[in-house]
Amino acid sequence: MKTDSRERLSVLWWSIAAAGAILGLRLAQLQILDVAIYREAAERNRSQIIYQSAPRGRFYDRNGDILAENQGAFTLIFLPGKNQARRELEPLARELARQLGRDSDEILETLEQSEREQSAARLAENLPQVTAFQLWELKTIYPGIALIEEARRYYPHGRFASHLIGYMGRMNPREWRDRKAKGYRADSRIGKLGLEALFEDELRGRDGGRRMEVDAQGRIKRELESIPWEAGSNVYLTIDSSVQRAADEGLRSSVTGRGAAVAIDPRNGDILAMSSQPDFDPNALLSANPGEVQRNVAELPEFNNAIAGAYPPGSTFKPIVGLAAFANGVSPLESYFCPGYFNLGGRTFRCWDHKGHKRVDWFTGLEQSCDVYFYNLGLKVGGAEIERYEKLFGLGARTNVALRGEKSGHLFGPETRRKAGRGWYDGDTLNLSIGQGELTVTPIQMAVVAAALANRGAVWRPHFTRKIVYADGRPDFTQAPEKLSEIPATDAAWDQVQKGLELVVSSGTGTSARIPGLVVAGKTGTAQNSGVDHAWFIAYAGRPGEPASIAIAVLVANGGHGGVTAAPVARKMILARFGMADPEVERQARLAARAAARDAARAAKAAAPVPALSAGGAR
Repeated sequence: MKTDSRERLSVLWWSIAAAGAILGLRLAQLQILDVAIYREAAERNRSQIIYQSAPRGRFYDRNGDILAENQGAFTLIFLPGKNQARRELEPLARELARQLGRDSDEILETLEQSEREQSAARLAENLPQVTAFQLWELKTIYPGIALIEEARRYYPHGRFASHLIGYMGRMNPREWRDRKAKGYRADSRIGKLGLEALFEDELRGRDGGRRMEVDAQGRIKRELESIPWEAGSNVYLTIDSSVQRAADEGLRSSVTGRGAAVAIDPRNGDILAMSSQPDFDPNALLSANPGEVQRNVAELPEFNNAIAGAYPPGSTFKPIVGLAAFANGVSPLESYFCPGYFNLGGRTFRCWDHKGHKRVDWFTGLEQSCDVYFYNLGLKVGGAEIERYEKLFGLGARTNVALRGEKSGHLFGPETRRKAGRGWYDGDTLNLSIGQGELTVTPIQMAVVAAALANRGAVWRPHFTRKIVYADGRPDFTQAPEKLSEIPATDAAWDQVQKGLELVVSSGTGTSARIPGLVVAGKTGTAQNSGVDHAWFIAYAGRPGEPASIAIAVLVANGGHGGVTAAPVARKMILARFGMADPEVERQARLAARAAARDAARAAKAAAPVPALSAGGAR
């Protein structure tokens, strides 16, 4: 019996010792191993982090003009208290809805979610200063309201190059899933289009913030810690603001206000301008009102005509046909008679001038854009050789300009038809010779064509980056020009093509692009369409004795004749490139000044007092 009692007592003591050891280990874990975890939990219970967006990297043009920057803006924050009931949040939601012009139920839902998650919520961003001051007064009435100042994107030139630069917006669920591991918050804004999207990783900085001590009602007591932000990297572009502005304004004021214009430096592929119309103001997508932003996004003309609009090139394709002919031994002096039409196998193909151009050679044929001349020339060269030169100029393939949504257009020729399992006929060669049929091109492709015509065969990849200055101290990235290919042709062939293009502007269909003091060469085009024809003009220009420093393609959608609607836009762009005033504008200003002076003189004469007659005179 005594032995059993001692054994039971021993087991009891061992049990007590084991329990004590377990308790001791748990106490050690709580006080030593898990102290950081519980300290952080305690810290969360009495503090909130208010994040502040870092300044995004800037965009600069080639001359240092700022195209996208940051401005200080107020953001309205809600800091949740402890177990605030719906009835306590409803008055705040109603007051904020009144002040912000928003739906109170939407605001209430955000407040309740913030309470459930015990995390700060952004209620409004980009607030005007006046609105921010009004909301500041609510802090004394409603706990949990706070205003912070942070960097917000700003585009100083509004609609300037909007399709190229792009805009900022909130992430959708898929984007959030992809980016949250990179430190993005659910309410972070990212680049949604254009260069803002392309350079997102470079432009984005590292957000900072303030850890604030708050009481149980969400009132801020004091700042516990300041977390500094780091700015994003700056991107320097090849864009020339004056040329870009001329392109934007020229297209907006065209007969339809729709189309695209691209300018390239033919010496290296620098993109000097890229305009697509209709455009948009990216600042409107940063409004403090989510409903307004939603409406603006719904109406956003995201389609970039410059890289995604595919159209028949019309007569702007004729210089390619001419180069193919001269490279294959055809003489530019060989002439054909144009009665206004061309008969082939019982079918009549019309010239754009139904009266006819009479006898024409290469120079008069290109100068007057005679279709019959090119029908004959195309049949002599052959569709296969024309198609080969299409490819050499880069048609039918994307330029890989690094913008999302670029289209390749569509090749047209015997080989393309053969691959599609279809035949090729002489009538197709006639259509191809004047840039019609199934051939489609984009404005950026035609700007590359204009650049290759200007530099006598060098095809450069178009690019818009000059350099990136990294904020983290890495060496700057500098963009090197990339030559894709050289188009084979003799110097004599290039001479004939370039001389013909100069005649188009000096005395032919493109005289509206003529500029005294500059050598301007170009080609008009009117692309047939189911509705009103599209207007094209390609051109390049330089000072006498110097290489051309700008090559342009302009498309005015449904604009009719290229020489009437597209060429004047190109002329404005060329003048801007060389910093020249428009002589026609100056002439009109002089005429207006003279007319105003005459009117003022007449008005002064009419207002002059009439001398009174003397008594003698009355007799």
